[in-house]
Parts: sequence; C-alpha cells; structure tokens
Amino acid sequence: MNGRSPVIFLCFRRKALLLLNSFLFLSLISCGGAIAPRHTPVVLKPVPLESISKADEPSDGDLQKTAKVVLDIPPPVPVLPPIPFPFEEVEEFKAPPPPSWKIVVKKNERKLFLYQKGDLRQIYPIDLGENPEGPKIHQGDMKTPEGDYRIIGKKDRGKTKYYLAFLLNYPNETDRLRFERAVKEGRVSKEKGIGGLIEIHGFGKGMDWTQGCIALYNGHMEELFNQIPVGTPVKIEP
Repeated sequence: MNGRSPVIFLCFRRKALLLLNSFLFLSLISCGGAIAPRHTPVVLKPVPLESISKADEPSDGDLQKTAKVVLDIPPPVPVLPPIPFPFEEVEEFKAPPPPSWKIVVKKNERKLFLYQKGDLRQIYPIDLGENPEGPKIHQGDMKTPEGDYRIIGKKDRGKTKYYLAFLLNYPNETDRLRFERAVKEGRVSKEKGIGGLIEIHGFGKGMDWTQGCIALYNGHMEELFNQIPVGTPVKIEP
C-alpha cells in the first residue's frame, strides 16, 4: 500500500459522514412539517349542500317503507284520570224494616198472641203436646219446643192432614246443642233423634193432644193462614 491510501480513505469517510448528516437533517425537516403540533385544534368544516350528490338522497321507495313502519306502530294508550266515585248516586244502606207480623205463644197460658207492627191484634186459644212442660229435647217426648223460630212454609188444604199448617224451623241451633248435651250426659239414648216437623196447625180440640205441635181451631187457623206470610217470627215461651 502506497502513502496516499490513508489520505484517500479519510476523504471518503468525511464525505460519507456529510451525506449522512444531510439526510438526517432533511428527514427531521420533513417530519416536522407533516406532524401537526398537539395543541393545534382540528376544525371540521360543514360540507356544502351542493357537494351532496343525488345518489345519497333516499328514494321514494325507502320513504314509503319508512312511512309504513311508522303507521304499523300502534299509538300509545292514553292514561285517563280516575273517574270520581259518584257518591251522590249511591243509595245509603238501610236496614230491613221490622217484620210486620209476629206470633208469641205462651205455653202456660195456652194462648197465641198475634202482633202487627208491635200492636196486639188477636189472641187465640191453643192446644200443645201431651207432655207440654219444658222444652222439646228429642223425638217422641211429646213436648212443644221453646225458643225463637220462624215460619218456613205454609201447607194449604190437601198438603196437611191438619186442615192448614205453618211449618216451623225446628230444630234450631239451640235445640241441637240441648239435644247433644242430653245425649252426652246420658239423659237421652243415642238411638233417639232430635225430631222435626213442628207445626202450627188446625184441628184444635181444647186439650193437649199433639206430639209437640201447636193446634188451633180451624176457623182461627184459617184467619192466621190468610194473613201471615212465610218468614214471620214465632216466639214460644214456657
């Protein structure tokens, strides 16, 4: 190697470094001009209407489809305010009127007292069961019941062998409790029943002869039958 070789090498190296520095400088300049600073705001400008093409506008078919979908949706149900309760049209509750008629039987006097609206209208003589003392407890004891009852049926001629008759609602709850107590205490056999078909009927004889019913003379029974309705209360006292 001659003496010029190191000099040539050094010159080549300097040129290479200069070219490299120039390239790096130009790169930094180009990048700095392309990248906007972070603090620079980006402003969006509205697109003028003239720039929108006809192809971007919805067609008549699309508009009809949209309108049909809107029409198919049911309208909302309006929420109406509650209707005020018509207090002025509501009838005030009224208790049923007291019964017009009432029958009171006094066993010890052998009399039937007929009341209308609280006023005594008539007194009739009566016959009782063959064993009238005390309340009726079971079937066959020949006693006339004692307590509060009501007429639950009327038997006209041909429907009773006693001319005319009122059917009473014996046994009531008190009668059933009395019968159960008597059976429990051994005063009444379990084979005996509590009885039933207690009536106020005709064929009165002026003596105690029934199996527990109340009998009147036929003329008196007919007077009662023509006046007294079903549901009339009957109170039978000792």
